[in-house]
Amino acid sequence: MLVKDSTWRKKIRWISLPLALMALGWTVWLLWGSWPQLQMNFPKLHVRWLVFTLVGNVIAGYLGFEAFRVLFAKMRPALYSRTGLAHLYFIGQLMKHLPGRIWGVAYQSATGRQATLTEWVSVTAIYMVLATLFALWAAAIVIGFMVGWLWGILALCTGLVIYVFGWNAPLLGALIGRLRKISPKALSSFYNALQPFIGLDAKFKSRVCCWFMASWLVYLLAWAGYGMAWPDLTAADGIWLCAIYTIAWFVGYISLISPSGLGVRELVFVLLAHHFPPDAIAGMAVLGRATLLAVDVILGVVFLPFRTRLHAQHTMP
Repeated sequence: MLVKDSTWRKKIRWISLPLALMALGWTVWLLWGSWPQLQMNFPKLHVRWLVFTLVGNVIAGYLGFEAFRVLFAKMRPALYSRTGLAHLYFIGQLMKHLPGRIWGVAYQSATGRQATLTEWVSVTAIYMVLATLFALWAAAIVIGFMVGWLWGILALCTGLVIYVFGWNAPLLGALIGRLRKISPKALSSFYNALQPFIGLDAKFKSRVCCWFMASWLVYLLAWAGYGMAWPDLTAADGIWLCAIYTIAWFVGYISLISPSGLGVRELVFVLLAHHFPPDAIAGMAVLGRATLLAVDVILGVVFLPFRTRLHAQHTMP
Protein backbone atom coordinates (compact mmCIF):
# COMPACT_ATOMS: atom_id res chain seq x y z
CA MET A 1 0.00 0.00 0.00
CA LEU A 2 2.81 2.41 0.91
CA VAL A 3 4.66 1.61 -2.32
CA LYS A 4 1.57 2.23 -4.43
CA ASP A 5 0.86 5.44 -2.52
CA SER A 6 4.41 6.73 -3.11
CA THR A 7 4.31 5.83 -6.81
CA TRP A 8 0.96 7.55 -7.27
CA ARG A 9 2.21 10.73 -5.61
CA LYS A 10 5.31 10.87 -7.78
CA LYS A 11 3.18 10.63 -10.91
CA ILE A 12 1.03 13.64 -10.09
CA ARG A 13 3.45 15.73 -8.00
CA TRP A 14 4.85 17.53 -11.03
CA ILE A 15 1.40 18.77 -12.02
CA SER A 16 0.36 19.86 -8.50
CA LEU A 17 1.19 23.57 -8.91
CA PRO A 18 -0.24 23.85 -12.48
CA LEU A 19 -3.34 22.09 -11.18
CA ALA A 20 -3.66 24.60 -8.35
CA LEU A 21 -3.36 27.50 -10.81
CA MET A 22 -5.89 25.85 -13.11
CA ALA A 23 -8.34 25.50 -10.21
CA LEU A 24 -7.84 29.18 -9.38
CA GLY A 25 -8.40 30.17 -13.02
CA TRP A 26 -11.48 27.96 -13.32
CA THR A 27 -13.04 29.44 -10.17
CA VAL A 28 -12.38 32.97 -11.42
CA TRP A 29 -14.03 32.01 -14.72
CA LEU A 30 -17.10 30.71 -12.88
CA LEU A 31 -17.21 33.95 -10.91
CA TRP A 32 -16.89 35.97 -14.12
CA GLY A 33 -19.85 34.05 -15.55
CA SER A 34 -22.04 35.55 -12.82
CA TRP A 35 -21.01 39.10 -13.66
CA PRO A 36 -23.76 39.91 -16.24
CA GLN A 37 -26.48 39.02 -13.73
CA LEU A 38 -24.69 40.84 -10.95
CA GLN A 39 -24.60 43.99 -13.07
CA MET A 40 -28.39 43.89 -13.30
CA ASN A 41 -28.77 43.79 -9.52
CA PHE A 42 -25.98 46.11 -8.40
CA PRO A 43 -27.93 49.37 -8.95
CA LYS A 44 -30.49 48.15 -6.37
CA LEU A 45 -27.97 47.23 -3.69
CA HIS A 46 -26.20 49.02 -0.86
CA VAL A 47 -22.55 48.37 -1.65
CA ARG A 48 -21.33 48.85 1.92
CA TRP A 49 -23.50 45.99 3.13
CA LEU A 50 -22.20 43.82 0.29
CA VAL A 51 -18.64 44.50 1.43
CA PHE A 52 -19.71 43.63 4.97
CA THR A 53 -21.16 40.35 3.69
CA LEU A 54 -18.05 39.45 1.70
CA VAL A 55 -15.77 40.12 4.68
CA GLY A 56 -18.05 38.06 6.91
CA ASN A 57 -17.97 35.16 4.45
CA VAL A 58 -14.16 35.29 4.31
CA ILE A 59 -13.93 35.21 8.12
CA ALA A 60 -16.43 32.34 8.31
CA GLY A 61 -14.45 30.43 5.70
CA TYR A 62 -11.26 30.81 7.69
CA LEU A 63 -12.95 29.73 10.92
CA GLY A 64 -14.09 26.60 9.12
CA PHE A 65 -10.45 25.89 8.32
CA GLU A 66 -9.58 26.17 12.01
CA ALA A 67 -12.01 23.32 12.71
CA PHE A 68 -10.22 21.29 10.02
CA ARG A 69 -6.85 22.15 11.58
CA VAL A 70 -7.95 20.86 14.98
CA LEU A 71 -9.08 17.57 13.41
CA PHE A 72 -5.88 17.20 11.39
CA ALA A 73 -3.70 17.94 14.42
CA LYS A 74 -5.47 15.16 16.31
CA MET A 75 -4.44 12.69 13.61
CA ARG A 76 -0.94 14.06 12.88
CA PRO A 77 0.10 16.62 15.51
CA ALA A 78 2.81 19.20 14.74
CA LEU A 79 3.17 18.05 11.13
CA TYR A 80 2.59 21.31 9.23
CA SER A 81 2.68 24.98 10.06
CA ARG A 82 -0.70 26.70 10.27
CA THR A 83 -0.07 28.57 7.00
CA GLY A 84 1.19 25.42 5.28
CA LEU A 85 -1.92 23.47 6.22
CA ALA A 86 -4.05 26.47 5.23
CA HIS A 87 -2.45 26.36 1.78
CA LEU A 88 -3.37 22.69 1.38
CA TYR A 89 -6.89 23.27 2.69
CA PHE A 90 -7.83 26.34 0.66
CA ILE A 91 -6.25 25.16 -2.59
CA GLY A 92 -8.18 21.95 -2.06
CA GLN A 93 -11.31 24.09 -1.65
CA LEU A 94 -10.58 25.76 -4.97
CA MET A 95 -10.23 22.41 -6.68
CA LYS A 96 -13.69 21.31 -5.60
CA HIS A 97 -14.97 23.50 -8.42
CA LEU A 98 -13.12 21.40 -11.00
CA PRO A 99 -14.99 18.49 -12.59
CA GLY A 100 -14.14 15.56 -10.33
CA ARG A 101 -13.99 16.44 -6.63
CA ILE A 102 -11.13 14.07 -5.98
CA TRP A 103 -8.65 16.65 -7.31
CA GLY A 104 -8.63 18.52 -4.00
CA VAL A 105 -7.57 15.48 -1.97
CA ALA A 106 -5.16 14.44 -4.73
CA TYR A 107 -3.42 17.82 -4.53
CA GLN A 108 -3.27 17.73 -0.74
CA SER A 109 -1.80 14.23 -0.75
CA ALA A 110 0.76 14.92 -3.47
CA THR A 111 1.91 18.26 -2.05
CA GLY A 112 1.57 17.55 1.66
CA ARG A 113 3.25 14.20 1.35
CA GLN A 114 4.27 13.84 5.01
CA ALA A 115 0.73 12.56 5.57
CA THR A 116 -0.38 9.53 3.58
CA LEU A 117 -3.19 9.54 1.04
CA THR A 118 -5.23 7.40 3.41
CA GLU A 119 -4.82 9.97 6.19
CA TRP A 120 -5.85 12.84 3.91
CA VAL A 121 -8.93 10.94 2.76
CA SER A 122 -9.83 10.00 6.34
CA VAL A 123 -9.53 13.46 7.88
CA THR A 124 -11.31 15.01 4.88
CA ALA A 125 -14.16 12.53 5.25
CA ILE A 126 -14.51 13.27 8.98
CA TYR A 127 -14.43 17.01 8.31
CA MET A 128 -16.98 16.81 5.49
CA VAL A 129 -19.40 14.81 7.63
CA LEU A 130 -19.10 17.24 10.54
CA ALA A 131 -19.28 20.33 8.31
CA THR A 132 -22.42 19.00 6.63
CA LEU A 133 -24.07 18.14 9.93
CA PHE A 134 -23.28 21.57 11.40
CA ALA A 135 -24.60 23.26 8.26
CA LEU A 136 -27.89 21.35 8.44
CA TRP A 137 -28.04 21.96 12.20
CA ALA A 138 -27.62 25.71 11.73
CA ALA A 139 -30.28 25.76 9.01
CA ALA A 140 -32.68 23.78 11.21
CA ILE A 141 -32.13 26.16 14.14
CA VAL A 142 -32.82 29.23 11.98
CA ILE A 143 -35.93 27.73 10.38
CA GLY A 144 -37.11 26.53 13.80
CA PHE A 145 -36.86 29.99 15.36
CA MET A 146 -38.53 31.55 12.32
CA VAL A 147 -41.50 29.23 12.84
CA GLY A 148 -41.58 29.55 16.63
CA TRP A 149 -39.12 29.85 19.51
CA LEU A 150 -40.04 26.42 20.88
CA TRP A 151 -39.17 24.83 17.53
CA GLY A 152 -35.89 26.70 17.53
CA ILE A 153 -34.96 25.45 20.99
CA LEU A 154 -35.98 21.92 19.98
CA ALA A 155 -33.73 22.08 16.90
CA LEU A 156 -30.85 23.44 18.98
CA CYS A 157 -31.16 20.75 21.66
CA THR A 158 -31.70 17.92 19.18
CA GLY A 159 -28.56 18.83 17.24
CA LEU A 160 -26.55 19.09 20.43
CA VAL A 161 -27.72 15.66 21.60
CA ILE A 162 -26.86 14.11 18.22
CA TYR A 163 -23.39 15.67 18.32
CA VAL A 164 -22.60 14.66 21.92
CA PHE A 165 -23.99 11.14 21.85
CA GLY A 166 -23.51 10.34 18.17
CA TRP A 167 -19.77 10.93 18.30
CA ASN A 168 -18.81 8.25 20.81
CA ALA A 169 -16.33 5.41 20.79
CA PRO A 170 -18.72 2.40 20.91
CA LEU A 171 -20.90 3.67 18.08
CA LEU A 172 -18.08 4.75 15.78
CA GLY A 173 -16.04 1.68 16.59
CA ALA A 174 -18.95 -0.59 15.70
CA LEU A 175 -19.65 1.34 12.49
CA ILE A 176 -16.04 1.28 11.30
CA GLY A 177 -15.75 -2.36 12.34
CA ARG A 178 -18.72 -3.25 10.13
CA LEU A 179 -17.20 -1.38 7.19
CA ARG A 180 -13.92 -3.16 7.74
CA LYS A 181 -15.64 -6.56 7.43
CA ILE A 182 -16.71 -5.70 3.88
CA SER A 183 -13.12 -5.68 2.66
CA PRO A 184 -10.61 -6.13 5.52
CA LYS A 185 -7.48 -5.58 3.42
CA ALA A 186 -8.73 -2.57 1.47
CA LEU A 187 -10.18 -0.76 4.50
CA SER A 188 -7.52 -1.70 7.03
CA SER A 189 -5.42 1.43 6.48
CA PHE A 190 -8.49 3.67 6.67
CA TYR A 191 -9.51 1.98 9.89
CA ASN A 192 -6.09 2.74 11.36
CA ALA A 193 -6.22 6.36 10.16
CA LEU A 194 -9.63 6.88 11.77
CA GLN A 195 -8.58 5.45 15.14
CA PRO A 196 -7.61 8.88 16.63
CA PHE A 197 -11.19 10.11 16.09
CA ILE A 198 -12.90 7.26 17.94
CA GLY A 199 -11.91 7.72 21.58
CA LEU A 200 -12.15 11.50 22.06
CA ASP A 201 -12.70 13.46 25.25
CA ALA A 202 -15.32 16.15 25.81
CA LYS A 203 -12.71 18.93 25.64
CA PHE A 204 -11.70 18.04 22.10
CA LYS A 205 -15.32 17.69 20.94
CA SER A 206 -16.13 21.08 22.50
CA ARG A 207 -13.18 22.67 20.72
CA VAL A 208 -14.30 21.37 17.33
CA CYS A 209 -17.88 22.40 18.06
CA CYS A 210 -16.83 25.94 19.03
CA TRP A 211 -14.95 26.48 15.76
CA PHE A 212 -17.87 25.26 13.67
CA MET A 213 -20.38 27.29 15.68
CA ALA A 214 -18.23 30.42 15.44
CA SER A 215 -17.99 29.94 11.69
CA TRP A 216 -21.75 29.62 11.36
CA LEU A 217 -22.54 32.57 13.61
CA VAL A 218 -20.35 34.79 11.44
CA TYR A 219 -21.82 33.28 8.28
CA LEU A 220 -25.39 33.97 9.43
CA LEU A 221 -24.40 37.52 10.36
CA ALA A 222 -22.93 37.93 6.88
CA TRP A 223 -26.21 36.84 5.31
CA ALA A 224 -28.01 39.38 7.46
CA GLY A 225 -25.90 41.85 5.48
CA TYR A 226 -27.47 40.50 2.28
CA GLY A 227 -30.87 41.38 3.69
CA MET A 228 -29.72 44.89 4.55
CA ALA A 229 -28.16 45.31 1.12
CA TRP A 230 -31.37 44.49 -0.74
CA PRO A 231 -33.96 47.33 -0.65
CA ASP A 232 -37.00 45.07 -0.14
CA LEU A 233 -35.51 42.79 2.52
CA THR A 234 -34.49 42.95 6.19
CA ALA A 235 -31.65 41.42 8.18
CA ALA A 236 -34.03 38.67 9.38
CA ASP A 237 -34.92 37.93 5.76
CA GLY A 238 -31.24 37.54 4.97
CA ILE A 239 -30.77 35.00 7.77
CA TRP A 240 -33.90 33.13 6.68
CA LEU A 241 -32.58 32.99 3.11
CA CYS A 242 -29.25 31.73 4.47
CA ALA A 243 -31.02 28.71 5.98
CA ILE A 244 -32.80 28.03 2.69
CA TYR A 245 -29.58 28.47 0.72
CA THR A 246 -27.82 26.03 3.05
CA ILE A 247 -30.41 23.36 2.31
CA ALA A 248 -30.05 24.13 -1.41
CA TRP A 249 -26.25 23.85 -1.04
CA PHE A 250 -26.63 20.43 0.55
CA VAL A 251 -28.86 19.19 -2.26
CA GLY A 252 -26.42 20.55 -4.85
CA TYR A 253 -23.46 19.05 -3.02
CA ILE A 254 -24.86 15.52 -3.03
CA SER A 255 -26.30 15.79 -6.53
CA LEU A 256 -22.93 15.08 -8.25
CA ILE A 257 -24.52 16.43 -11.45
CA SER A 258 -22.23 19.43 -11.85
CA PRO A 259 -19.01 20.76 -10.28
CA SER A 260 -19.78 21.92 -6.72
CA GLY A 261 -23.52 21.68 -7.41
CA LEU A 262 -23.49 24.45 -10.02
CA GLY A 263 -27.04 25.12 -11.21
CA VAL A 264 -28.66 22.54 -8.91
CA ARG A 265 -28.07 24.70 -5.86
CA GLU A 266 -29.61 27.74 -7.49
CA LEU A 267 -32.65 25.82 -8.75
CA VAL A 268 -33.44 24.36 -5.32
CA PHE A 269 -32.92 27.78 -3.72
CA VAL A 270 -35.43 29.41 -6.07
CA LEU A 271 -38.00 26.68 -5.41
CA LEU A 272 -37.70 26.86 -1.61
CA ALA A 273 -37.67 30.67 -1.41
CA HIS A 274 -40.75 31.16 -3.60
CA HIS A 275 -42.54 33.33 -1.00
CA PHE A 276 -39.88 36.05 -1.29
CA PRO A 277 -39.95 38.68 -4.10
CA PRO A 278 -38.85 37.05 -7.37
CA ASP A 279 -36.16 39.66 -8.06
CA ALA A 280 -34.74 39.20 -4.57
CA ILE A 281 -34.63 35.41 -4.99
CA ALA A 282 -32.82 35.67 -8.31
CA GLY A 283 -30.43 38.28 -6.98
CA MET A 284 -29.63 36.33 -3.81
CA ALA A 285 -29.07 33.11 -5.75
CA VAL A 286 -26.48 34.82 -7.93
CA LEU A 287 -24.94 36.81 -5.06
CA GLY A 288 -24.70 33.73 -2.86
CA ARG A 289 -22.96 31.76 -5.57
CA ALA A 290 -20.65 34.64 -6.53
CA THR A 291 -19.69 35.33 -2.91
CA LEU A 292 -18.77 31.71 -2.21
CA LEU A 293 -16.63 31.66 -5.34
CA ALA A 294 -15.02 34.97 -4.37
CA VAL A 295 -14.23 33.65 -0.88
CA ASP A 296 -12.51 30.58 -2.34
CA VAL A 297 -10.49 32.79 -4.68
CA ILE A 298 -9.51 35.28 -1.95
CA LEU A 299 -8.42 32.65 0.58
CA GLY A 300 -6.77 30.57 -2.13
CA VAL A 301 -4.72 33.55 -3.32
CA VAL A 302 -3.83 34.60 0.25
CA PHE A 303 -2.41 31.18 1.15
CA LEU A 304 -1.05 30.15 -2.26
CA PRO A 305 2.46 31.59 -1.57
CA PHE A 306 2.86 29.46 1.57
CA ARG A 307 3.42 26.29 -0.43
CA THR A 308 7.18 26.38 0.31
CA ARG A 309 6.52 26.27 4.05
CA LEU A 310 4.72 22.94 4.06
CA HIS A 311 7.63 21.00 5.49
CA ALA A 312 8.27 23.24 8.50
CA GLN A 313 7.71 21.38 11.73
CA HIS A 314 5.82 23.85 13.91
CA THR A 315 3.82 22.96 16.96
CA MET A 316 0.15 23.73 16.57
CA PRO A 317 -1.32 25.44 19.62
